[in-house]
Formats: sequence, structure tokens, C-alpha cells
Amino acid sequence: MQGNRRIDAETVRSYFSCRAGWTVRRSRARCGAEGAARDRLFDKVTIDRAGERLVVHLSEAPVLGRVAFEGNKKIQDKELTAVVESKPRGALQRAVVQADVGRIIEAYRHAGRDDVRVAPEIIDHGNDVVDLVYVVTEGSKTTVRQINFEGNRVFGKRQLTAVIKTAATNMLSFLTGGDAYDPDRIAADRELLRLYYRGKGYADASVTSAKAEYDPAIHGFALTFSIDEGPLYHFGGISIACNVPGLDGEKLRGLLVARSGAVFDGNALDKTSEALAIELAKLGFPFAQALPRTTRDAAAKRIDVVFTIDQGPRSYVERIEIHGNTRTRDYVIRREFDIAEGDAANRALIDRAERRLKNLNYFKEVKISARPGSVPDRVVLDVEVAEQSTGDFTISGVTRQPMACSAEVKVGDRNS
Repeated sequence: MQGNRRIDAETVRSYFSCRAGWTVRRSRARCGAEGAARDRLFDKVTIDRAGERLVVHLSEAPVLGRVAFEGNKKIQDKELTAVVESKPRGALQRAVVQADVGRIIEAYRHAGRDDVRVAPEIIDHGNDVVDLVYVVTEGSKTTVRQINFEGNRVFGKRQLTAVIKTAATNMLSFLTGGDAYDPDRIAADRELLRLYYRGKGYADASVTSAKAEYDPAIHGFALTFSIDEGPLYHFGGISIACNVPGLDGEKLRGLLVARSGAVFDGNALDKTSEALAIELAKLGFPFAQALPRTTRDAAAKRIDVVFTIDQGPRSYVERIEIHGNTRTRDYVIRREFDIAEGDAANRALIDRAERRLKNLNYFKEVKISARPGSVPDRVVLDVEVAEQSTGDFTISGVTRQPMACSAEVKVGDRNS
């Protein structure tokens, strides 16, 4: 065994299924070499035969003293640290660094920067300890220059453009930032378009694709949403089915927002569920849930709705934990909830809070999820938000030796 200085020989031998005195099979030896390299103990492992002996040549991977970023203004260090897999006190691995470059580029694409360049550089401190620095050249913001729709017959381009958050570049874009290319925002736009159609009677509508193609002629992206509108539906029969003992469902009919014969409106279903949940809590049934069950009549283009009231699980909100808000105060988020710590965990009211937070337009992403609390009848609500933009952060850089990701990682001296 040659080349191992920090890692003892027994650790290396544990990767090989062959032992002294055994007949050596090349495949087993190769698997051992691949295992040692895969676990990032060594930068390079090769095996040679010397008569009846098996000689393992090792090149230990340098240890990372520091992983840093330079040139990044649009994305802060702590965000990039969470993205990369290269960590201090870990091993410097070429494949991991290559993957990290891709992860940083992808993070910038989500921030609207598609022409970013990332160059990994190293500083050799001797004794197999190196610093790894990702030098970022952010480039100019990549914007959406055109927005198109395909398959839309009922609603025109102007109506649909007003529905989505992404906007084509205009004279106010520097204020709103809505023209930045952001795959997450575009995915959210697909859902906004679907909900818009659902609220206008097109219950089967779907956005089959959203393609963003970079067009050099316009120096930006052309975004195209493909829509399958489907048929227009009307409400059929609307009723309430109550499965909660001691509760008369007929007395709740006045809360029904939807009306038979009217154009189908998915928003009316949501509003009715929320109104019923609030009234049920007032009547002393805080755990009861009213969920709409729909039945389509494709031939008649009609949708029958039954609001089924069932007794939900008896669980209470132990805590509401908010994550991801760096500029928005917690109380701004909490005031959108109709429930607080100690109240019944009513799913309809939790969904209502999520919709309200999305409608604030402070966040590009909002998700509320429930997880078990400290006891079986308690839940913790995790409110995950992603704010619309990030602040600037600048650090100075120095000249260092670049590390080529397309070849083997080689540690060199710091340039003076």
C-alpha cells in the first residue's frame, strides 16, 4: 500500500473483499478501489499486480480548511453555503466541486441570473490543507422579454398576463423585479392560471406546459404557457350532508356561496368551506370539517356539489413556527391566521391562511405544513415563506490559483 499518510492501512483494506493468501480477482479489487474513492477518502486510487502481491497506490484528498465565496452580491454567503456539498474539514473532491459549480449556477438561475460563471480556486496551506473559494461572476440579470399563451380561446393575452406574477420587461421592472427569469415563479404562475380558469367555470382547465427559451435576438427569455381550457361548467345540485351528531346541517344552508345554475366557480367552494368552518367553531364544533365533494356530468356540463361535514381529528395547534422571512416581521404573517396557539387545528382555516399569505404578494412561495407536536393531540404548523428578493452582500477578493473542474483536482501554491 503506497500513498496513505493520514488514513491507516487497515481502513483501506476494509474496502477490499480479498485477503492475504486468497486468489485475487480483478473485479473484487476494482470494487474496493471504487469504494474507497466513492467514500471520498482519496482523490485517486489505482491497483497493480506485482507477482502474487496486490499493490494499491493512493492519492489522499486534501482536507478543506475553509469554503468561501467571492463576487456574489445577489445571493448571500449563507445561502450558497447551504447549496454546496463541499464543507470545511471535509475532503477536496473534484467531482463534488464540479457538482457544486452546477448547484451555484442553478441557484442563480432561480434568482434570475442565467449567464453566471463560477470558477473554483484553491489556496494551499501545506500539510494537505487547502481553502476552496468559489469565485462568482454574476453577469447581468436575465429577464423575460416576451410572454405568450397557446390554446387560450376564451381569455385573451391581456387578461391572462394580468393573472400571473411574471411580467415582460417594462419601464417599471426595476421596481417590481417581476421580469426576472425564475423557474419557481413560473411554476407558481401555472397554478395561478389554472385557478383563474377554475374560478371562471373551466373546472377541467390545465396548463400543460410552460416553456422558457432564451432568444439572443431579444437578449432574454420568451415564455410560452400552453393551456387546455376544457368545457364550461355550471353548478348543478348543491347540498349539505352532515355526519356530526347533534348538528343540523340544514341550518347551515344560508352559508352556501355557490348557487345552482350559476357558472361553476372553484373560489365559491373555498369560500363556502371557510364560512362553514368558522360557523361550526362558533356552534361548538371546532374539529368539524366541511369538504366539498363534486360530481361531474360531462354531457350536461354540470357539476353537483355536496358539502360533507365530518368530525375531524381532535388536535390543537401547539406552535406556529415561521421560517424564511428575513424582512417581513412575524406579526405580519401571524395576523393572516384565524387561529392561534391553543386553538383547534382546522384544515380549512389553515388553507385560508396560506391563500391570504400568497395574496399579500410579499412572497414568491408560501407553504404551511403540520407536524406532530410534543403530545399526540398537538401539532406544530410550519410556515415556510420565500421572500420576493434578496439583499446585496459584498466581500473583497484576492488573486488565487484557479482549479480546473474538467480535469483532476491539483493543489497549487497561492499566487503572491
